[in-house]
Amino acid sequence: MKRFSVLLAILGALLAILFLTACGPEKAPLTKELPVLNNQFTGGKLTRAIDIPGEQFQLETEYSTEYDTRYWHITDTKNLRMNALIKGAPEGTVVLVEHVHADISVMAGLAMVHGLPQDSMDDSIHGSDQGGFWITDKYPYDEVFVIEGYSQTLISGWGFIVGGLGMSSLSEDRLTEHNLVEGGKAYGEKMQVVYDLLIRYPNEPLFHTRSVVDEFLIPVAGGAGNMPQS
Repeated sequence: MKRFSVLLAILGALLAILFLTACGPEKAPLTKELPVLNNQFTGGKLTRAIDIPGEQFQLETEYSTEYDTRYWHITDTKNLRMNALIKGAPEGTVVLVEHVHADISVMAGLAMVHGLPQDSMDDSIHGSDQGGFWITDKYPYDEVFVIEGYSQTLISGWGFIVGGLGMSSLSEDRLTEHNLVEGGKAYGEKMQVVYDLLIRYPNEPLFHTRSVVDEFLIPVAGGAGNMPQS
């Protein structure tokens, strides 16, 4: 009888551990290292040279903001300037930016918050028979992404997490910067930009297309300690 009681106690302890493990906050998966937008100094910017598989040139991108990234807050409304031009294309090559899609999402140490979308932008040429924005090594594609702080997308996503539909161990229901960083373990935001290009080399009658993906990290103020460790 005593032996049976001991076995029951051990079984109960194992079940309790399994229950706590299943119900505890799940850590976000480790993600690949991303380039970092550093705007802490005058003229700060992130410049990238991207090889395009199968093509004879590179796409050079540049991102900057007047918003000081040392104090980057997810919930603030911000402007992010985006530039893209070509480098090393043969003379006579024509490149058009047909369409651009940009997403910004939350990077966090807590799985349920990690990847939470905040805002997005789409851009294409309007009212013209030209197939897209013409870019060269001199004339870049130039656009400003106005990132809404308390966007409806972010509000809805946070509401799903802390509401009855999502499973949450967060102690605070309100969507605030503090709760995102402290409760949600947010440490940054990921910008992901897709450039759809139309390309025509000299002596070619028609265009062909390529899609280029560019992505980088913007650290969140006070969130460095939340970054997952490898």
